[in-house]
Amino acid sequence: MDSAPKKQCLTGNAPPTRAPLENRVLAIALLSAVALLAAFSIHLSKARIYQVDECQNFYMAKVLAAGQSSEFFTSSALFLLGPLSWISQMDLRATEMLLLARLLFLGVFWLNLILLAKILAGRVCSTRGIIALAAAVSLAPLWDYGFEIRHDNLVLTGVLVIWWAVRTRPMGLGSYAVAGAVTVALLFTAVKTVVYALPLSLALLLFPPSAFPQPRWQLALAWLAGAVAATAVIRVAYGAGDTWDNYLYVFRRVTQYSTDTQGAAASGGSNRFWPWSTLGRLLVQSPLLLALTLAACFAILCDVVRRGKSALTWHGYLPEVLLCLGAFAALFVNPTPFPYNLLHLVPYALILSFKYGETLWDLLRERASIRPLATTLLVFVHAIPFFLATKRHLEWPNARQNLLMQLAEDVTDPAKDLVYDGIGMVATRRTIHYQWYLHSLNIRKVVTVPGRRVREMLAARPAAVFIPSYRTTWLPEEDHEFIRQRYVPVADDFWVLGCVLPAGGGEFEIFHPGRYQVVRLRPPPSTNYLQSTDGSLPIEESSSINGNMDGVEISRAPVELNLGMHRLQTPADCNPAVIWVGPRLANVPRPGPGNHRSLFWNWY
Repeated sequence: MDSAPKKQCLTGNAPPTRAPLENRVLAIALLSAVALLAAFSIHLSKARIYQVDECQNFYMAKVLAAGQSSEFFTSSALFLLGPLSWISQMDLRATEMLLLARLLFLGVFWLNLILLAKILAGRVCSTRGIIALAAAVSLAPLWDYGFEIRHDNLVLTGVLVIWWAVRTRPMGLGSYAVAGAVTVALLFTAVKTVVYALPLSLALLLFPPSAFPQPRWQLALAWLAGAVAATAVIRVAYGAGDTWDNYLYVFRRVTQYSTDTQGAAASGGSNRFWPWSTLGRLLVQSPLLLALTLAACFAILCDVVRRGKSALTWHGYLPEVLLCLGAFAALFVNPTPFPYNLLHLVPYALILSFKYGETLWDLLRERASIRPLATTLLVFVHAIPFFLATKRHLEWPNARQNLLMQLAEDVTDPAKDLVYDGIGMVATRRTIHYQWYLHSLNIRKVVTVPGRRVREMLAARPAAVFIPSYRTTWLPEEDHEFIRQRYVPVADDFWVLGCVLPAGGGEFEIFHPGRYQVVRLRPPPSTNYLQSTDGSLPIEESSSINGNMDGVEISRAPVELNLGMHRLQTPADCNPAVIWVGPRLANVPRPGPGNHRSLFWNWY
């Protein structure tokens, strides 16, 4: 007699078509690939360039943890509490804090991949489950943003948990209680949850799966019980401070911006665009996924046309089609559909295409001649595009960012000196104003509203360090001119307080007290000292300095300067500059060549 049927890699109820040895070889090969990618993900989470949203999110967590929400803007979103706030309170350098935060979200990244595998296969520890995990791991857009410090990854976790609890692993009323609790938690994680979790919960309440025989009102009560319990826990977590009111305020503002684009435009805050560029990435990064998803949608449409209402059931993959179409519609509702929003589309496309691929395999598995074609398609239409899209991360290290963060800490005192970059990359230092960050949502107000212009902020609270990036290029020329008057570049992407004086010296003003160094500059090829090959001042490293400061003889050693006017006198052939060195350094910091436009990268 034949032995009992074994579960297959793609279908759970079909007779086996692969020999046990072939199954084991496939499982070992896929597990090896997943293990290699796991190691690669650890390396990338440590070494890949940080995005502006990551630094901004962590700085907001630091503001919350320090109780400074009245001094500096923060959104008070739920995901900024807990582990992120705890990390921000540790006695660590900014680079170490960001690394820990990245590793925390690397855990979220792999949690999402495992959830996807469980949704696709039920059990991860099976040949089918390993194939599902390998498919999830090879989603290139998730490698672009999946382990970043951003709320989108937690929103994805919540939606996957709801889908798993109701669609894949129904647990009676408990599944709906989980759905209600997760939905509320997501509402306090990100405003965009309104267009993801709420419509999904509403659909599950109106059209419950056949696995739930309970009346709809019981399911609704279970959902409501979970939602109320989550609300109570979250309210306690926010505590008695102003964090709760702060989040509700930001929630209302972001919702207003997202739904009232005309009003936003009138107030100078609208930057709406369409998601075609974002969706275009799928043609290059995941062409097979895109093709299977479109084919599945077309197949369901044909089935609905042919069978009518009888096709509208939870059997088959119509629910997955609707989940994917809902995420697609949400992308168009989003006024700023940046590429990271693919996190809310690609995983659901995988759920749909995997189920559709199972039906195709059921039709083709008996034909041995199809296997070479299928293998070739997987390699050239999925594996190679994934490899090409993912290896580019190695070309974008965060070494320069880490260097500048450490240097900013080395030249500043955490209690006395400020750092400004419009992003919040140096979480261990205070910034200059309540409206500290530069964003596409607020840049017009920063440029036009009196009191919120960067030159006014820097005049009121001078930062010892200014770190430019592509976001500071949005500032008007008046702000850049102000910065050039009070700061000098020791690198193109790292400026400190100071000034360049004419040959022989002259009078200058100190706007922030501390230690400065008088240096001698090489004779420039033009009258503009800022026009050097690497964007930094041409400092003569070993030349001695003769002269006096306010009547006192100077040397290469740093000197303490107070607020107000000072006078420097040097020989007529000396081109001097006075440059901030901070509380500890003996010489002007020299971070080497850099480029402020590539310090961060927009549309990564």
